[in-house]
Amino acid sequence: MSARPIPPRLGAYEILSEVKSGGMATLYLGRRSGPAGFSRTVAIKVLKDHLAHNTQFIKMFIDEARIASRITHPNVVHIEELGEAHGQYFLVMEYVHGASLGEFLTRVAQMERRLHPKAAVAVIMAAAAGLHAAHETRDDEGNLLNVVHRDVSPQNILVGAKGEVKLIDFGIAKARNRLHVTDASGGLKGKLRYMAPEQLERGEVDRRVDVYALAVVLWEILAMRRLFHGASDPEVIQRITRGQLPPPGAFADVPFALDAVVMKALSHDPDKRPQTARAFRQALKDAIPEAAAVDPVELASLLTATMGLELAEREGRLTGRPSGSMSTSELDVLPAQALQDLTEPLDQVVGDPQTVVAMTPMSDRAVAVPAPMLGRSPNAPSLPPAPAAPVPARPAGRGIDWKTIALIIGGLLVGAAIAGGAIFILRANRAPEPILTPLPTHEAPIPPG
Repeated sequence: MSARPIPPRLGAYEILSEVKSGGMATLYLGRRSGPAGFSRTVAIKVLKDHLAHNTQFIKMFIDEARIASRITHPNVVHIEELGEAHGQYFLVMEYVHGASLGEFLTRVAQMERRLHPKAAVAVIMAAAAGLHAAHETRDDEGNLLNVVHRDVSPQNILVGAKGEVKLIDFGIAKARNRLHVTDASGGLKGKLRYMAPEQLERGEVDRRVDVYALAVVLWEILAMRRLFHGASDPEVIQRITRGQLPPPGAFADVPFALDAVVMKALSHDPDKRPQTARAFRQALKDAIPEAAAVDPVELASLLTATMGLELAEREGRLTGRPSGSMSTSELDVLPAQALQDLTEPLDQVVGDPQTVVAMTPMSDRAVAVPAPMLGRSPNAPSLPPAPAAPVPARPAGRGIDWKTIALIIGGLLVGAAIAGGAIFILRANRAPEPILTPLPTHEAPIPPG
C-alpha cells in the first residue's frame, strides 16, 4: 500500500493507478493527453515521501534519469522525462505491459514446465543486446560513460506482452560523472546472489560484472534452481568467491556447447569471461543458433499461455478497461503451440522434479514452488544449493537417444570384429589338424603353388 493517497496529477500527467510500491519509490501508471485525441500511457516513478527531501537519494534519482535517458535501444526501457512538481521529482518512462522474468519463470514452474534452452537463450540474448548498449553509452563529446548496471537479475529483465525483452532499473548504475558517489564506507550495491567474485573480494566493477550476473540468470533458467544459496549472506559470499561451480547441464538437459559458454561467462577470473555483453551474446548465438529464430510473437504467445488471464486482469485493473488484445482463436492456438515449442516438462531437471527454486518479482528471495498434485506446503524450504562436486550425471535426452543407440551398436560391431580377428589369428597359427582319411588314389595330386 502507498504511504499516501494516489495523486491525481504529476505535472502534465494524469495518474491512473498504482502499479507497485517498493522501498525507495512508487511506480504509477500515468497518461499524457494532447490535441486531436492524442494519448500516451507511461510509467511514472516517484520517490517515497520519507526520501523526497533526502539530498543523497535525490541525486541518485537524478543520476538514474541522466544515465538511462542516454540509452536508446529496443531492449532497454526508454526514459522520456525527468520532471518536478511541487518540489517532488518524478521519472517518466516507457510502460511495458508484461511481467518480470522472475515472475514469468515462477508461473512456468507452477505449470511444471521449464523453458527450452533455445527460449532461455533467446531471452538472454535480447537482454545482452540491451546491456551492451548501456555499456557503450557516451556523453555529448563522444566519451564512454563507463556505465555498469550492477543490478542485473530476473527482477530487472521484463518480458512484454508483445514478446519484447527489456532491461530496466539503472538506479544504482555506476557511471562517470555521477552526482552521487558511494563513499568508502558504503555497502555493496545490487543483489548479492548475482554479484561477481571480484566485486565481493576487491570492490572492482566494470562491464564484466554485468556479463557475469547475466550468466548467473541464464544458469538459473536452464537448471531451474538457485546457483548460489545459503542460510546467511556470508555463506552466499563464500560460495561465490570459492568459484567451484557445476555446469547447468549437471541438472538439466542442456547442450554441451551451451554449457561451455555459460561456464566461461561464470569464470572466477574476469579476464577469462567474454569481455563484452555483445561477445557473450554472439557466443550464445553460436552455441544455440536456433535461439536467434525465436520470434517475439512466440514469446508473447508463451507469456499468454502462462500468465494471460493474470495480465488481462492486471491491465483491466490499471487502466479501467478490459484488455481484448488477442482474438479467441489466437488465445486457443498460439499459446498452446508456444507452450509446446518453447518449454519442456520439468522432469527433465535432475533432483526433485516436484519443487524448483523460482525468483519472485519484487526481490531476490528464493521461494519453493510446489507441484499442485503433491499438496505440499507453499512455505516448504527452498532447494539446497547447486553442489560444487561431485557433479551429478547428465540426464538422458528427450525421447529416444539415437546417438547413444548408434554408439552402442557401433561398439558391439567393433567388438565383434576384433573378436573375430583374434579367432582367425589363433586358428592360423595353430598346427594343422591331421587328415583322418587318405586322399583317393584316383585323384590327381594338387599341384604346388
